[in-house]
Amino acid sequence: MSNQKIKIGIIGSGFITGTQHIPAILKLGGRAEIVAAADSREDALEHIRREYGIQNIYTDPMKMLEENKFDLVHVCTANNTHKRYTIAALRTGANVLCEKPMALSLRDAQEMFHEAKKAGKALMACQNSGVGTVTEMKKLVDSGVLGQVYFTELTGMRRSGVPTWGKFHTKTDNGGGPFCDIGVHYVDSSMYILGNPKAVSVSANTYCKIANQRDANQDTLPAMSGEQPFKPRDDYDKGDFSVEDFATGLVRFENGMQMQLKFVWAVNLPTTMSYSFAGTKKGMVYKSGTDLENPVRLYGEEEGFLSDEELEIPIARPGARSDVGHPGIVENFADVIQHGAECLVKEEETLNVTAIIEAFYLSAQLGREVRIDELEQFNA
Repeated sequence: MSNQKIKIGIIGSGFITGTQHIPAILKLGGRAEIVAAADSREDALEHIRREYGIQNIYTDPMKMLEENKFDLVHVCTANNTHKRYTIAALRTGANVLCEKPMALSLRDAQEMFHEAKKAGKALMACQNSGVGTVTEMKKLVDSGVLGQVYFTELTGMRRSGVPTWGKFHTKTDNGGGPFCDIGVHYVDSSMYILGNPKAVSVSANTYCKIANQRDANQDTLPAMSGEQPFKPRDDYDKGDFSVEDFATGLVRFENGMQMQLKFVWAVNLPTTMSYSFAGTKKGMVYKSGTDLENPVRLYGEEEGFLSDEELEIPIARPGARSDVGHPGIVENFADVIQHGAECLVKEEETLNVTAIIEAFYLSAQLGREVRIDELEQFNA
């Protein structure tokens, strides 16, 4: 359909839709048209109708799918509804771009991809952080500059940053807390950078010590003041908090690598956002979410002396990300639909990340290490 406009339906009209998906679709210009949007909240629908002029709106996503023929459906709802709406959209003949995490169990993710293959349609997880800086980091790893990477540490830690505009804080809707919100991006990006090594086991702990005691959203971005291109909830109640605010653990891989994880919404420690890779030749650290001009550094040895190298990666600089992230993913998926391009986020990468997520929460629940090959028995 290279010369035809992509007809798009959107399920879920909250924060991520209003701030990322719709603006990214609009960047496609005449290549795409938003035909309809659905959400259970009438106030959210009215907000995007007013903000973006989307007139065809539904409070029942299934009815929207029944009454319209879409080339593409963006699924931007709470995590625990991704599978239902993705499969429903695929069965109507639409391609699907599904927000992260695409699923919370390996079996669910496998079923979703199975439905896509059966329908002959494309399905991709919207893992948008793999576009931009992460792509440049992957080039460095692939070039052999770091040698063999044997240890990785991922830290996405907010001192006070609970997303209070949605249902991120309830287990029935979101499944989990900061691991599902922040961690999935870090893990997915690292899998991409490292060539998708196979995870073997996960050992994890989760805590909720701060966010259920106070409204811990002081440093959450974007700021909630003024007119926003989404409708924030006015019914957030810390008493409803039923997920973790602190997730930590380690992942072991088939190649011997270990990955240390720490993803936090609220803690009495400084905000820290970083990727660290220890290699046999050099190490690499990316301090994301900072105001550093060049936040990627290499650490190694040159002629007998320890050396630090600050890398000039223009896309990593503050304010240089307007054409990456969601816009990059949305443009890629449009190319997949119209021109048969390859999906940036591969099925095998999504399945690997999903397996890590499922094993992580099972490990925290059971109080022991969980092997990836055990997951099938938990889904029996």
